[in-house]
Parts: sequence; structure tokens; C-alpha cells
Amino acid sequence: MPKATKKAKPGGLRRAQLGDESTSATAESSRFNPLAATAGTNGKSTKAEASGSSATSVTSAAQDQEMNEAGAEGSSTTGGETANLALKADEAGDELSELRQTYDAAQKQFAESGTQEYLRGTIHECDRMIRNCGEEVYPSAEFNYIYASALHDFSLIGAEEQELSGFVELALEYVSHVADLITAEEREKADWVWKFYLVAGKVNLQKADSLYEEQEAASSKKEFKQLGAQIHTTLVQATGLLDTGFKMVPEGEEKHVVRLDAKSIEKVGAKEHEMVSAAANVALHADRFEEYDRRKKWNTWALETYRQVTQDTPENVEAWQGIATCLHSIVGWWADQAADEENDDDEDEEDEEEPEDELSLPVYSTERGQMSLQALDAIKKAIGLARKAESLTSDHLTLGAECHLNLVNIAVGDKAAAEQSKAAVALIKEAMASFPDPALEERYAEVLEEFEEIAGGN
Repeated sequence: MPKATKKAKPGGLRRAQLGDESTSATAESSRFNPLAATAGTNGKSTKAEASGSSATSVTSAAQDQEMNEAGAEGSSTTGGETANLALKADEAGDELSELRQTYDAAQKQFAESGTQEYLRGTIHECDRMIRNCGEEVYPSAEFNYIYASALHDFSLIGAEEQELSGFVELALEYVSHVADLITAEEREKADWVWKFYLVAGKVNLQKADSLYEEQEAASSKKEFKQLGAQIHTTLVQATGLLDTGFKMVPEGEEKHVVRLDAKSIEKVGAKEHEMVSAAANVALHADRFEEYDRRKKWNTWALETYRQVTQDTPENVEAWQGIATCLHSIVGWWADQAADEENDDDEDEEDEEEPEDELSLPVYSTERGQMSLQALDAIKKAIGLARKAESLTSDHLTLGAECHLNLVNIAVGDKAAAEQSKAAVALIKEAMASFPDPALEERYAEVLEEFEEIAGGN
């Protein structure tokens, strides 16, 4: 039986070690300077994507840049480093309250216009407050949360590639300050704490990205293995923080999300959006692991997160697509192993009698068989919902095709293989017709030829 192609999946609370700034001028000068990196003149976003990952394509949720709507009103300056803001009268003079309003306005401004003036202003104001406080660490957990969050936001929408690691490391440093400074009362009552846990988790996912890039450039197997262990540990920290944050999101909390592909702003439930985005990001990391246990572990975390979203919002297309993608990834690992075994054994197989009930065969009771069936059910659900909402994409159709091909790979009877091949070919042809793309045609040309033969020959 020919093997289906495997689909590429669209993919620390680490205590930062603070440098001793008093040791030498060299140590001071080597510290990442966010002021230089944010000293733009027009405040326009230079990023086409709002994803912290360097991986290929992800679900649309992970491609969207999220920005909360805030109540503060502001008016941007032209060319200034720090934006002017109309502050609430009862909070004027309270620099932390003013900083909070500036950051709220930064998020609203980006959602409405795509400009970064207030976000740059937030970072500059944080730096000023640190320099003026007379302490190495500004003595406020909320301040350090705002600074970490602003650095994270800018790393997604404004940082150049060579600056990204600097923003991530600095954000991690301020995340660690929050962990040191936050009080029991703040953990219980502060309205920003759930946002902190989510930001801390996201920054750790960015750290895992940078470790993966280091791993790709590793000069020895030992270094490669050590970095793999660090990535795994960082993912443990990230997902723990995210899980805590998910549980704390206030019921009914909403946020405005910029849909970069459609160039529109959409109001969505904060919890479901955060969960779908995080699951897509973690699933990207899962596919990078060659070891089955780790690939399954992180795909399972993403899978359970997606499933929780579908329980709360059954019409969420992205979550159903994500479920199928995670299951497809795990099945893909099994397919790779089976292909290797087939290559090692070139003996001719005897023709088997056509089974009367294909799905009752033992292979469909295995983990691979069950996941293949579940993946197909999930993507069928996503495609149906997407058709209804007129939001169907080529990714939905091609993932559906590949889920059918997973079943071709384990089919025992020729009739079952032909039926699954026919369904896969139909979806690929629909994708090519509805979403013309030379890359799509090139990718699936050989697949079409191979599986049209199976479908037509039976």
C-alpha cells in the first residue's frame, strides 16, 4: 500500500539570571537596549505576521495578532518617541496608573490602526521609571508585568529578527521579577494576574523557539540532546503557566483580535482565543520532536486544550481543525515507522481476502487506527462548519484529504482503500479549483496521480 504524504503542521517561568551591572562597562553595554530597538519614527508595524514562532504555517488563530480593547483614550504624536495620552483626572500624577493607561491605549491603538506609538511609549516610560526609582528592580509586580507584556507585544509586531532574542530574554527577566514581587492579595484579587500568567507562558514559548534554533545549529549530538531537554523543560514551564492563566480568565471576558489575513478586527471570547492560539503554538513544538513520547505529550496537551474549547464553543472551526492536526501529527509518526519497516522488508505480500467489515478489523482498534478515525471526524466537522460560515480555506481541504490518506495507509481491503483515496482526491481537487496556487499543485501532483490510480482501479 503506498504511503500518504505527511502534512507539515502549520509550526522559561524560568528564573532569569540577572547580570551584575556594576562589574564593568562592558557588561552594561552588552545588555539589550529596547529603547534603541523601539526608536521608530512612524509607529507603523514592520511585521506581516504576529507569530512568535519561526516555524512555517499555523492555524489562523496563531497568525492573528491579539490586542485587547482598552477604555483609555489617546492621540498619537507624529515622530515622537513617547505618545501623549489623555489620562483620567483621578489618576493623573500616579505614574503606575498612567503607565497602565498608556499600555491599555497601546493595545487599543494597535487594534484600531496597526500603529505602535503608544506601545513604544509604554516601553520608554517603563525604562524611565526604572532609572528614576533608585532601585535595580522597580518595586511593583504590576509594573514588571506591564513591562514584560509590552516587550512581548513589541517582539511580535515590531522587532526585527536580529532583535527578537533580546526582547524575549528581557521579557523573561521582568516575568521573574513579577514572581518575586507578587503578593498573595494580588494573586487573589488583582485584575491583571490572569494576563500575567498568559504572557509569561507565551514568552516561555518564544524561548523554546529560540532554543530550537540553537538546536538546529548544534555542532554535536550531545549539544543537540541537551538543547532538546531544555526545550522540553521550557515547554513544561510554559504550559503550566498557560493552564493557570486559562483558569483565571474572567467569565465573559472579550478582546479585539486583528485578523491579519482579512485585515479586519473581530471581537472574540478572550479565553477561547487564548486557548486556541496557545494550542497551535504548542502543537508546532510537538512536531519538532523526533521522540514519540515527547511528540505525543505536547500534541496531547494541545489536543486537550482544543477539545476544551469545542466543549465551550462547539462552533469553533479553528479548534476542530486543531484537533485533527494534532491527531494527524501523531498518526504521521506511526506512518513513518511503518514506512521504514516496509523498506526493510521487500518480500511480496500474498493477496488477502476482501474483509466484509473493514472497520471491525484489529488495526482500527490500535492507537494509530483510533487516532486516524478521530482525526477524520474532527476535520469533517471543521470543514462543515467552515462551509456554513463561508470561511473555508485550502488548509481545511488538504488536511481533510490527508486524514483520508491516513486511512488508506492502514486499510486492509482494496475497497476501503479505494473509497478513502477517492474522498482524498476529491478534496485536493476542490482545494486546487477553489484556491488556485502553483505551490499547492506542485505539492499534491504526485499524490493525485498515485491515489487517483488506487481510487479508479477498484
